[in-house]
Amino acid sequence: MSFCSYAEGDAMRGTTAIANMFIMEYLPSAPADYVKVYLFGLLLCRHPEVCESMEKLGEVLHLDDNTVKNAFSYWEREGAVIRQSDNPPTYSFITLAPGNDGSDKTDDGVYENRDYIKTLQSMMPSLILENHELRIANDWLDTLRLDKDTVYLMVRTEVEKRGNRLPAAKTMFKHLDEVAIKWAEAGATNVEKAREYLARNSATANTARSVIKRFNQKREPTVDEIEMARVWLEDWKYTEEQILAACEETTKGERPSFAYLNSVLEGKRNNPDSELFEKVKKLNTHLIISTRPSPSQIESLKAFLQMGFEFEAIEQAAVQCGEHNRNRYEDIAKKLTQWQKAGTYTVADIEEERKQRKYFSDIMTKVFENAGIDSRVTDADLKTIRLWTALIDKDAVLLAAESAHGTDNPIKYIDKIIKTWSASGINTLEKAKAAVQKGAPQKKNPNKILNERTVTEDEFSDGFYADIMNGEGLDSK
Repeated sequence: MSFCSYAEGDAMRGTTAIANMFIMEYLPSAPADYVKVYLFGLLLCRHPEVCESMEKLGEVLHLDDNTVKNAFSYWEREGAVIRQSDNPPTYSFITLAPGNDGSDKTDDGVYENRDYIKTLQSMMPSLILENHELRIANDWLDTLRLDKDTVYLMVRTEVEKRGNRLPAAKTMFKHLDEVAIKWAEAGATNVEKAREYLARNSATANTARSVIKRFNQKREPTVDEIEMARVWLEDWKYTEEQILAACEETTKGERPSFAYLNSVLEGKRNNPDSELFEKVKKLNTHLIISTRPSPSQIESLKAFLQMGFEFEAIEQAAVQCGEHNRNRYEDIAKKLTQWQKAGTYTVADIEEERKQRKYFSDIMTKVFENAGIDSRVTDADLKTIRLWTALIDKDAVLLAAESAHGTDNPIKYIDKIIKTWSASGINTLEKAKAAVQKGAPQKKNPNKILNERTVTEDEFSDGFYADIMNGEGLDSK
């Protein structure tokens, strides 16, 4: 215990000096709770007996422990305090005066370049940068020799990649440190060289390389060419596939170039229908139409796209129309209308619906054979079989069909059996067989064997405009 000390209770009667620099430079931008912590900390510098721990300080100020901890970390970053120990945490308050505001280098080097640290913190407001992160940040300047503006560019680039969804501070700075080392090794220590480095390693650079490859050239793209690729992708919203497709118009010349490709893409951009024109040419090829795409055909394609179809699905409709000698855009429209009713807008949707339709067609064909029905499967039949198989198993449906053989109206008879079985909880083949043995409705099958068959692809495609969901079309060609 020191020889002299303040009398008990003197803290209440005394005063605590606050530097004008704190009031004018620090206070305006500091969070209110952090100011409370700082001011009480100043008091404790003269009267430590008032509060013996950080936890106690939180109780006195009615703040939670995290707020107190974050407050000291904040003032540490601002250069107003210096951490002396971690367990327990202790701090020394710096006397704030001109020439001693934390911008000068301290013993551990953490507070050098206060504005630099403050800028980094503002770029990552969701993170609390502590001693560990501050040391790494200073190493980028002192050890790797990156200049401040280059560090800012690096951090901004990495933050934007994550859409401001940043990981914990230690994780983020571990990654930033790895990036900083790569930049330093590549010589990207100033902004100009850093921008060149970013250009060489960006997605736009890869697109530029693909263009050069399409030109049958073997070289790296220049910075200007990479910038052109960036404009095409980001500003003009072209995809890489569209850019490479446009290369076909440049390779007709002796020396294809980025400048020529840029003029081609700019022309397409200024004429929104130019891309549609090329797509209509594809559709016309499938429809075996040899004339130049007309304005009405372009408008038809626009209408198809507005219906929600991807172009590949529209193209598939044109292929099917052409295969069946239906060579008008009205034929495509009919086909798409049926697909729209079935909720199929993509090639994947259409293929899945085709498989489902084929599956139910095969089942209904077997139902007809078991029931002795000599007829084609219509869309109405497909609707019926979907309902029946939703009520009972497929094999039980086929057993019901056998029971209907020889009746005046087999379909009506099957429907009655299935609904009776379903209402009684008979939904499997085993249960259906048991019901038949107990005398459930049944008609004995004549003594003949019917060969099972499936619907062939040719038969299946006969229902060209089939509307599967509404039971129309398969029986009308």
